[in-house]
Amino acid sequence: MFENLTVLYAEDEDFIRENVVEALEFMRINVIAVKDGYEAYVEYLKQKPNIIITDIEMPGMNGLELAEKIRKVDNKTPIVITTAYTNVEYFLKAVELQLIKYLLKPITLIDLKNTLNKCIENLKDTTSIISLNSCSTYDLYNHILIVEGKEKKLDAHERQLLELLLKYRNHVVSYEQIESTIWEDGMSNAALRSLVRNLRQKLPEDIISNISKMGYRIDIK
Repeated sequence: MFENLTVLYAEDEDFIRENVVEALEFMRINVIAVKDGYEAYVEYLKQKPNIIITDIEMPGMNGLELAEKIRKVDNKTPIVITTAYTNVEYFLKAVELQLIKYLLKPITLIDLKNTLNKCIENLKDTTSIISLNSCSTYDLYNHILIVEGKEKKLDAHERQLLELLLKYRNHVVSYEQIESTIWEDGMSNAALRSLVRNLRQKLPEDIISNISKMGYRIDIK
């Protein structure tokens, strides 16, 4: 049930983080584990996880600040807040940010499974299959590209670029945004051109446009 999921989990307490990661991995979930909100946001931009679980109290950027930052650009990815205590102000903020659940610690395996199931239902409710043209689709949830009835395999960078362009479809995505999302150590022009060329070969013809000195755009009618 959970095999295709990638979960970004932010928790500053090592013992809790290790226990929850172990539980998630037991369910065969791919886990990106981080210690604070800043690191979580970097990994969110880079990895585009299916679900985000974050502690509310963390040094630097806390869980609600992280959720607020993500919601400015993404209102679909399910976000779950974990906390050791109830706080009315935090709860109201969580509602405002359209978070899936306010999960109280200690987190049990049953609570975790139920929360993940709720997240999956939420993902299914938001249309995950995008039509690229009359005979091509991309499934954002399962990361599957179908072109004229055939599945086209994408490597990690190709998938990240396609999903970034689809997120802002029919709008230009700047070179800087592509670099910060895909390349951790900087991007060369040659590397970007090569990536775009390889992705174009797998997509319907002329769907990706290069906007001079600005970036790239995927055009979907």
